[in-house]
Amino acid sequence: MTRPAILRTLRHGFQNADAAGSCGGRCPLGRGGTCSGCVADIPVDRVGGGSRAGPVWALGSYAGDAGRLVRALKYGNVRGPVVALGSALAGLAVGSDPVAGFDVVTWVPTTVERRAQRGFDQAELLARSTARGLGVRSRRLLLRAPGPGQTSLPGRVRRSGPVLRARRVPSGARILLVDDVVTTGASLTTASDALLAAGARSVRSVVVAATPAPGWRPDGVGRSTARVAP
Repeated sequence: MTRPAILRTLRHGFQNADAAGSCGGRCPLGRGGTCSGCVADIPVDRVGGGSRAGPVWALGSYAGDAGRLVRALKYGNVRGPVVALGSALAGLAVGSDPVAGFDVVTWVPTTVERRAQRGFDQAELLARSTARGLGVRSRRLLLRAPGPGQTSLPGRVRRSGPVLRARRVPSGARILLVDDVVTTGASLTTASDALLAAGARSVRSVVVAATPAPGWRPDGVGRSTARVAP
């Protein structure tokens, strides 16, 4: 699907977002107005996923506004943009493949330690909001083995991905996998492999932000050129 068509789908998706939603004076982007307006301005980007994860669609670069929103949610518990981000991810999923369809939305779980520290899992919040935007179920389909988070690991270890196990997956389900950030694509690939092995028919992935590869820079016309870092 062309970029203009994806953007039209995204804008249509914002009609389902809370038009009055705001960050309550804590806008991570330092703007006024609604969260839907800020999220709608984030450039859409397609990044390369893992071998079986397939293409990954991201709302934007982690070096830009998309990354600022993710960091505000993860580290500042700023949840104002969650509804708008979920609506945007839903539109992104539909726009990336309008004939695919989805039966259930799930997420790549964070570590038990980080969930305990923060009191929430940011990927779960985003996934449940995305499911509401799509009008489908959201379910916790993946369990994560104890261990450090991906961001604390060196690149070589990070590329192997976390240890994930799928719970009972509806046979033949078309799954939309949601995460906050993609860097190497290892987590999404590991999650996709587990879901497919457990009986999923297909798995497609959307994230809020993609970590740019070295040398990334905006292309000068307001569009992201982020790609997954090697």
